[in-house]
Amino acid sequence: MEESKKRQTLKRIITLVLDIVLALVISYWRFTAGPEDYNIDVLYALSDGFFLVGALNLGFGALLWISTSGIFDIISYGFKSLLYLFTLRTKDKDEGGYYEYQLKKKQNRKAVPFETLWIGAGLILVGIVFYILWRV
Repeated sequence: MEESKKRQTLKRIITLVLDIVLALVISYWRFTAGPEDYNIDVLYALSDGFFLVGALNLGFGALLWISTSGIFDIISYGFKSLLYLFTLRTKDKDEGGYYEYQLKKKQNRKAVPFETLWIGAGLILVGIVFYILWRV
């Protein structure tokens, strides 16, 4: 149990570091892109980079949150039914209907990963702070 918490903490730290590095790379690209006479301020470039990476993380975290609530179960069940309809696979065909499938998925469902949402929201806030500092 203790090793699992250490692994989760390490994953969160790695995710945060990779997000910050990606935001800095996007900011550097934004700062150096364009013609020679196109001058963009560093804070504005940092605002763009952090806001973009934060929005991507927030969207991905929202999709993870929605998927752990069971919304996409009907879609996966439909694709699985189509697979059995159009192929010769009959191994798991007698597992019941959608209700049994949904109960089995609910038993195997993991906890909601809120850290991606929090990281995304934090990076968006950092981007907004850089934008406010640029406007001052």
